Amino acid sequence: MDKPVTPRVHGLIDYAACALMVAAPQLLRLSPKARTASYALAGSYLGVSTLTDYPVAVRRLIPFPVHGKIELSTVPVLLLLAGLGHGARDRGYFLGLAGTVLGAYALTDWQADPDA
Repeated sequence: MDKPVTPRVHGLIDYAACALMVAAPQLLRLSPKARTASYALAGSYLGVSTLTDYPVAVRRLIPFPVHGKIELSTVPVLLLLAGLGHGARDRGYFLGLAGTVLGAYALTDWQADPDA
């Protein structure tokens, strides 16, 4: 089965996810600890995204398949954060992020030409 998400589209999704991780905690009235965790995740995702070998990067240093492995490695962190959440909103937020990461990972063609 062909995977529909190209490196370029994945990069755009990454930047949108970073913006979401900055804006959503306040909009959803998450706990202060959940906000801090979300902002830290946004910063780390932004750092990796700006340095990944795809067309929307600032500097193309991280191979695209390595980016995928880094991204996938955040799922256990997101699940842990959901388990440590201080309420249903925190838990739901981090579970939703974990699902989003898994979905984006599953739909991305990690072997595609980075300029696709």
